[in-house]
Amino acid sequence: MAVRIHRTESVDPRLAKWLDINVVQVSELNPPPGEAPVSWTLLTDLPISTADQVQAIVDHYRARWLIEEFFKAVKTGCAYEQRQLESYHALDNALATFLPIAWRLLVLRTMARAEPDLPATLALTSGQIAILRAVGRTKLPLRPTLRNALLAVAALGGHLKNNGEPGWQVLWRGMRQLLAMELAWNASAAAHRRQMRSDQS
Repeated sequence: MAVRIHRTESVDPRLAKWLDINVVQVSELNPPPGEAPVSWTLLTDLPISTADQVQAIVDHYRARWLIEEFFKAVKTGCAYEQRQLESYHALDNALATFLPIAWRLLVLRTMARAEPDLPATLALTSGQIAILRAVGRTKLPLRPTLRNALLAVAALGGHLKNNGEPGWQVLWRGMRQLLAMELAWNASAAAHRRQMRSDQS
């Protein structure tokens, strides 16, 4: 339903006296046995005129856990908050560097948990898989799965199988090593191609 809330006295009096918001109540109808049903009260300024609009609001909220994991990948995995950078420019540049890496880590971990037997090429490039096969600490099968790739990246970061599931820090260390190896791998391949062309001319 749509509701109108009166502005509290403690906020800036120049703001509007009334706030128009939409309320969506979400209740889980068939929770798993022994579990309490999910119950959310969502406040939004998004439209709620149709069932599709309401469903979109619920889906937005359901994504918050994935968003929180992404923040963990940036803050814990990439250690963004520990960089002790002092200027906005430096923080902005660091964040621009870390966001794609954090996204890649999130894709790898999320997909490996949801669909562990799908091909590793859904989260890593074929070149990265070739590098892991050539110099990684774990032996990859001919057609590695997402789970194989996750553990191979984690192993580069120092993860041991007996220590449970890999956390953000070992995944970050492993991905950082993989990306550095990829740069060297690509540079070596480019130098080899130049040498081949030079030998042929």
